[in-house]
Amino acid sequence: MDTKAIGKILGPRFDAVPADGARALKELGLAADAAILDVGTGNGNFAIYLASQGYRVLTGEPGTDKSHYAGKDWALNAKKVGVLDNIRFQAFDASKLPFESGAFDAVFFFGVLHHIGENVRSEVFREALRVSKENGAVVFFEPRKEMLERIWVDDPGHPLAANPSNYLPGRRTREHRIEGSLMDIFIYRKAAASLLCE
Repeated sequence: MDTKAIGKILGPRFDAVPADGARALKELGLAADAAILDVGTGNGNFAIYLASQGYRVLTGEPGTDKSHYAGKDWALNAKKVGVLDNIRFQAFDASKLPFESGAFDAVFFFGVLHHIGENVRSEVFREALRVSKENGAVVFFEPRKEMLERIWVDDPGHPLAANPSNYLPGRRTREHRIEGSLMDIFIYRKAAASLLCE
């Protein structure tokens, strides 16, 4: 099923995902069998998007998270569009990921970082880098002004976007930023000593 058809089933919240998701996937050039971690499941829109592109996705959020965006019936949404078999859920704390180092080709945070307590953002970033492969990537999508204005209609208390670079743990990481249509996309890769961020 294509993303327009999925959008008709899941509604306007899903429509915010495909264009910027496609920009990131084009940049990453992931193999079809890439190991993918989606941090912050919510209603499953980003995991569903990735699964609709043929990827097998592991997604999760803390089992104790009772916030506005957590604990949604993502599985029902995935079933509606026929991608449930490509998504697996596991509850976890992003600051203490229960995965081996180098387990994933890509670790995605779609609209998640600004919902994580500022005091643990550096640890979350460090953990994401730890579980990404040497040639893998950690990707943050943070809402642009236009997206925030849409969100504030239903959720006036929604926080402002976060800049992942402010929480970059150490300097052994390369950053590439893409201005998306609704989200800013920040892609981080582990860097060789000669390519360190300044």
